Amino acid sequence: MAANASAHDLSSLQQRALALESHAEAKAHAYRRATWMRFVGVFFPIPFVVVLLRLEMAAWTYYVWGALIVLGGAVLYVIDTAASTRVDEAVEAAATARKAYEEAAGGGITPP
Repeated sequence: MAANASAHDLSSLQQRALALESHAEAKAHAYRRATWMRFVGVFFPIPFVVVLLRLEMAAWTYYVWGALIVLGGAVLYVIDTAASTRVDEAVEAAATARKAYEEAAGGGITPP
């Protein structure tokens, strides 16, 4: 009975490790997909508008546009850091679960 319970525990550890690895990969993919969109959304429109309107703008508005680029970059940095941290936490949880499974499997018990 104890061997069966150990095999069941080992099987559940393996399923948990696989689920966490899948979740971490999905988060990493979503992060990579969203990061380039955020960068384009911050660093493309403002310079594009400035180039289009460069002959129509007063000199002081360049300072405003420059401040918007710096502010947008700072906001992007905060958002991207938070998203990167969430991905790192998911990858770390998957690695911890995989290590726990491998340590448990090293005891000689094989899953059913």
